[in-house]
Amino acid sequence: MEFSDDSRVVKQQRVEGRRQRRDKGSFQVSERDVELLGFVGEQYAVTVVQLSRLIGRTYRTARGLRDRWCNAGWAESARLAVGLPPFIWLTRNGSRVAGSPYRTWDAHQALAGHIAAVTDVRIMLERRLRLGTWECERELAQRSARLTGSRSETRPHLPDAVLDGPGRVAIEVELTLKSRTRLAEIIAELCGTYQQVWYFAPDQLRPSLERLAAEARWGNVSVHRYPPLMSDLHRQHPELELFGPRP
Repeated sequence: MEFSDDSRVVKQQRVEGRRQRRDKGSFQVSERDVELLGFVGEQYAVTVVQLSRLIGRTYRTARGLRDRWCNAGWAESARLAVGLPPFIWLTRNGSRVAGSPYRTWDAHQALAGHIAAVTDVRIMLERRLRLGTWECERELAQRSARLTGSRSETRPHLPDAVLDGPGRVAIEVELTLKSRTRLAEIIAELCGTYQQVWYFAPDQLRPSLERLAAEARWGNVSVHRYPPLMSDLHRQHPELELFGPRP
C-alpha cells in the first residue's frame, strides 16, 4: 500500500507524539548529577550558594540545577536558617541515584547553620586548596559503629570531619561555645588520636579556643577563622604550600 506525503507526515507526528509522552517526566542522570548528589548526601545538605561554588557557575545556574533535581524527585529544598540561602537535601530517590550509603536526612532547622559551616570549610580545604581527601562525619560515624558496636556507651567523640592529606587532621567547626570542661575533654581526646586538630570559629569564640589549644598536651591544635580564609590557613601552616596553591 502506498502512502501520500500527507499521510506520512501524520504518521510521523503520531510516532513522535507517543515518544514524547513516554519521555515526559523522565530525567537523564549524568555523572555530574551522581557526584554532586553524593556530595550533598555526605554533608546532609548544601545551600544553593555552595552548589554554585561546587559547579563553578552562577547562583542562577545552581538554582536551575536545584530545580531540576527537585522536579526529578531527587532532592528537596527550603530555607532552613535565617540569613542563609535555601538548602538542598536528598530524597530517597536521590540517595538511590547517588548510591549514597547514608540515611535520608530529615531537615532540621537547628542543625542547618552548623551543616552549612562545615560544608564551607570542606569546599575551602578540599576543593579550593586541594589539601587531601575529606572524610565526612557520617562516614566516621559508620566506621565507629562497626568498630565499637552501635549500642556501645563508650563511643569516641567524632570530629566534624577528617582531612586525610597533610597527615590526618581532625576538623571541628565551633559556632557556639561549649563549656570549658567539655571542650577540654574533646581537645584532649582528639589531639591524642589525630596528628593535627584544626578548629574553625568566628572571631568572638576564638580567644577561648586558643587558650585551650595552647594547653593541649601535644601542641597539635590550631584555631582558624570562620568563615575560612586561605591567607589565614597559609599563615598558620606554611607547610600547606606543598599541598595547595597560595592565595
